[in-house]
Amino acid sequence: MKVLTVIPARLGSTRFPAKVLARLGGRTMIERCWRVAKAARLGPVLVATDAKAVADEVRRFGGDVVMTPRSCPSGSDRVWLAARGRREPVILNYQGDMPLLKPATLRAAVAALGRGADVGTAVIPLPPGPRAADPNVVKAVLAKDGRCVYFSRSPVPFPRDGAAARRWEHLGLYAYRRKALKRFVSRPPSPLEKTEKLEQLRALEDGMTIRAAVVAERPVAVDTRADLRRAESILRRGKK
Repeated sequence: MKVLTVIPARLGSTRFPAKVLARLGGRTMIERCWRVAKAARLGPVLVATDAKAVADEVRRFGGDVVMTPRSCPSGSDRVWLAARGRREPVILNYQGDMPLLKPATLRAAVAALGRGADVGTAVIPLPPGPRAADPNVVKAVLAKDGRCVYFSRSPVPFPRDGAAARRWEHLGLYAYRRKALKRFVSRPPSPLEKTEKLEQLRALEDGMTIRAAVVAERPVAVDTRADLRRAESILRRGKK
């Protein structure tokens, strides 16, 4: 499948302003994400941004950039605006806040589409502990074939009577079939989406099929300066 990878890179961020331009191991976060996407060898890579400073940085390291309005309501809308004039049948939305992701994880999310799904994504095992209770960690409930039944900020499924609970942590990575992404952005935010503040629930409520690949990494999502320091530490230890 021909895949267009789009990295939405909004300059504004409530918790960490201009984080896509923050430096990590001598390179900006957006450059590191672009290099991951290129290394995945899935097809063309575009950065979609609303800021000249980001566009200038992307051009500096040799990437392709598309300017999108600041008024885009979500990263998915920004991705669609960048991709709608293209022809690739699959569009990969790779968030610009996971600069240490493995290229194999991007490929796995795309491969999850091969079983008739509208959207492919990726999850990692989530063991018991503080992360399972953290509302900032999104949990996925999977059927045995990898179909995503639900996403929540709560520690689902609930282990009633001490039953074993196998939990999955969702990575914010989406491979859309072109028709599915067009359909997704044409729908208003759904009731469950507004309740949990998770836009993937809009796809489920609209009847789309999302399937997840289980991958074997523990990525760092950089949402705060503390996350950036953690990522720097991982780089120094040579783990990425």
